Amino acid sequence: MLSWKNVQTRARAVAGWGVVALGFSIPISTSLDGILLVITIAAWIVSGGFNELPKIARENGFVLLLPGLFVLIGLGTAHGLIPFGERVRYLRKYDDLLFPLMFVPLFRDPAVRERGLWAFGISMGLTLMISLGLATGWVPKTTWLQGDSSNATVFKRQITHNILMAFAAFVFAEIAVRRHVLWQRYGLGLLALGAVVDVFMLVQGRTGQAILSVLIVLWGQRRLGVRGLFMGATAVVFLLAFSYAVSPVFQKRMEKTVMEMERAQVETVAPESSSVGLRMEWYKNTIRLIAVHPFVGVGTGSFAEAYRSTVTDPEAVRPAHPHNQYLLTAAELGIIGSVLLLAVFGRLWWESRHSNAGLYGELRQGIVVAMAVGCLFNSLLLDHTEGLLFAWVLSMALAGEGTKELL
Repeated sequence: MLSWKNVQTRARAVAGWGVVALGFSIPISTSLDGILLVITIAAWIVSGGFNELPKIARENGFVLLLPGLFVLIGLGTAHGLIPFGERVRYLRKYDDLLFPLMFVPLFRDPAVRERGLWAFGISMGLTLMISLGLATGWVPKTTWLQGDSSNATVFKRQITHNILMAFAAFVFAEIAVRRHVLWQRYGLGLLALGAVVDVFMLVQGRTGQAILSVLIVLWGQRRLGVRGLFMGATAVVFLLAFSYAVSPVFQKRMEKTVMEMERAQVETVAPESSSVGLRMEWYKNTIRLIAVHPFVGVGTGSFAEAYRSTVTDPEAVRPAHPHNQYLLTAAELGIIGSVLLLAVFGRLWWESRHSNAGLYGELRQGIVVAMAVGCLFNSLLLDHTEGLLFAWVLSMALAGEGTKELL
């Protein structure tokens, strides 16, 4: 007969495998994410993992930053333009911010961290191979794939695909330089290069291209200092020029971007087909909304209703959010909310940048930079895949910083 202690031990193992499996599922399936989260949460509760939280919080206060941000957003539900029940349901979109409370204790086990990185690497390697196959015609277009040869997305739509692939390129490169076995180093380096090609030349997601550009500069600076900073910037310029010269996908996307920007200067209302024009219109109108409610905002979940009330042109597209996390936070919580969001990103990045935190410290920098840049063009904390990836990677990094693990 099993004792309660044995039950808790087995539940802890199940929770550990659950958080590992999330590394594989996040790039592939939202439905599988949900199943794994339910299993992981239930097993973690049974294991008594919450008893570790006070000790972990004392040892590393960064564990509380994302949950603290969730509390701040939750306070924003105290007022608003929609019923309270709707505000609470909207708040659930931010529940990924709470997961470090569970993930960090689970990732304290070095084996769980290593398996998690393997799971993410295998998932992104598979995604990369299928994407390359789509682009070259070796993999036929099917109903379970998002893209085709003109936009080789796989399991996710183009924005999410390129954000995931940009971060995967960073992960592959970081691990590659730490490997001493040559075939492993070159193999990971080849995966990193393939991911770069995929982001810039095969998929149309501009947010991922912006994120990868910044990550390349960051990676160069971290490896070689000021010289690496200039080398990284030069590499980005070369990549952009080369991609424009050889990739019809990149060339058409850039030409479309320029055309939409030019049209946005003269259009009163942007058409739905103009993603750049819509963003510029939404940003402008959201700034006006913030100016009317600068201190406490319109309340968590009330942006869409406030925007509809502010913009009266019947032809205008009224978004659920402005596709900019900083503007969304400022509109709903006031300017101080957006400042605090920036402070969370800045604090997470600054500390690891000025410490000898090893591989996991670099991963922390990478995921924070990816989210901070991505939030300029999308409301990423509302998006399931990006929000869960942020919480998952950050938790792994916080649990593993300072260790000498190379994988």
